[in-house]
Amino acid sequence: MRKKIIAALIAVLFACEAAGFVPHAAGSTNQIYVTNTAELKAALTNVRAGDEIILKSGTYEDDTSSGKWRVFEAAASGTPEKHIIIRSEDPAHPAVLCANQPEKKCVMHITGSYWEIRDLKIQNAAKGIFLAKSEHSIISDCEVCEIGDEAIHIIDDSSYNLVENCFIHDTGTVNAKYGEGVYIGSAKNATEYGFACHYNTVRGCRFGPNVSADHVDIKEYTIGNLVEYCTFDGTGIKGENGGNSFVEIKGNDAVVRYNTGHRNGCEQQLYGFDMSQQLEGWGQNAKIYENELYLDTADCFTVKGWNCSAQVFRNKVDPPECTCDGNRIMQVLGYRLRGDVNEDGSRDAADVTCLLHMLLTKEVRHLSGENTDLNADGILNAADLSLLKQILLRGDPDEKPEIEISFVKEDAGKWRMTEGLSEHTVTMTVSAKPDSELNLAWGYWDPNAENGSGKWIMEALGKHPADSSGKAQVTVEMPADARRMALEVWGYTDASGKLDVDTAELVSVTAKAKS
Repeated sequence: MRKKIIAALIAVLFACEAAGFVPHAAGSTNQIYVTNTAELKAALTNVRAGDEIILKSGTYEDDTSSGKWRVFEAAASGTPEKHIIIRSEDPAHPAVLCANQPEKKCVMHITGSYWEIRDLKIQNAAKGIFLAKSEHSIISDCEVCEIGDEAIHIIDDSSYNLVENCFIHDTGTVNAKYGEGVYIGSAKNATEYGFACHYNTVRGCRFGPNVSADHVDIKEYTIGNLVEYCTFDGTGIKGENGGNSFVEIKGNDAVVRYNTGHRNGCEQQLYGFDMSQQLEGWGQNAKIYENELYLDTADCFTVKGWNCSAQVFRNKVDPPECTCDGNRIMQVLGYRLRGDVNEDGSRDAADVTCLLHMLLTKEVRHLSGENTDLNADGILNAADLSLLKQILLRGDPDEKPEIEISFVKEDAGKWRMTEGLSEHTVTMTVSAKPDSELNLAWGYWDPNAENGSGKWIMEALGKHPADSSGKAQVTVEMPADARRMALEVWGYTDASGKLDVDTAELVSVTAKAKS
């Protein structure tokens, strides 16, 4: 067993290296202890790569009247090997950094990269922590509260940063519509900041109560941001300026997974997760899965997103009547893609990590046995991890997964599929009497027909015999922008004559992206 674990560790190191991941930086080399505001400002001015600023317990607040909107700021950068660290000496009694008034100033403004901001309490200011032009920085185990606007802002071309295990509450106390918990990027009309805030992670954070706007807001022009293992308390959401959800997604390729949210009777919260297309081509290709949402009322949508594409799957929602709303929101039941261990529709280093955690008996929220057993021996072990490493190192073409999708029966012999199937090849399997014959048709809504007013297109599929096991299968190609797909049984017969179309059943629908 020990040899297997060592082999697995070697495999995951190779795979992570191939995917661009690097080990955590080495420890700091120079510790700087501070006890008051003046010493802290001096330390931040003079800090260098590898320094560790350690704050004694107490309150550090702006004691000047210069009008400068940043209380504490630093421009130095660490390196991959030597981060710059600022932390409380005693996490149980954290240092408190504040601006003395919730209407003005940002408490901490960092423009360097490779920072670690740990075990601090940030409060009583207009804004909490800003990472600007920062990469590979970490904000961990901080409490940010009593903030007039947003708590943490990752802004101005800041990418690959991590906000982890923070407690964020009581934000937007002055401007409720700007009271986001974590804000990634900038709105499309911003002129003074760079928009490229990509591949940032918000993990294991606790939001609320009284986060007045979206708890996490992922702006347009951003790519690949991740929100996972967080808890959301909707108490105090104000719903102003569209701030009415746990997570709002306006960027591309965002992933929201393994989170738990409680609406707690907040009438201003309308959605669990909200998507918004601010610009053509943005708000696309989100994956929202394995979340638990307790939304109190069926009038609250699980996911809303008009003209925004997302794949939504295996979310536990109470009440179960809460639905998804959107013409490109695909409700997914499962994926089949060899090597897609965590079943998110792609093969990457996250799959390696997931399998490795399972081998080391760590907690794994979801693992696809079908996609993970790469040598088909019925056992998940280091051999599968090694094969997965080989797939990643070879750079195999990024195969498209076969997606099993949801559908509902609308009438006798008629079923409606989930939205979001445009430009997919869709295969439907119908269960019928063995050796019978089905006369099938399918339809879809074409919003571009009739000079843009839209039209329902119905097309005959002809007669399809059921095999000796009673299965008949048909495949169609969904056009671009088509939606509201349906399958209908026009006729159903066998050697004895007509059969009741209501006794035929659609048993599965799978889809595969065309490109």
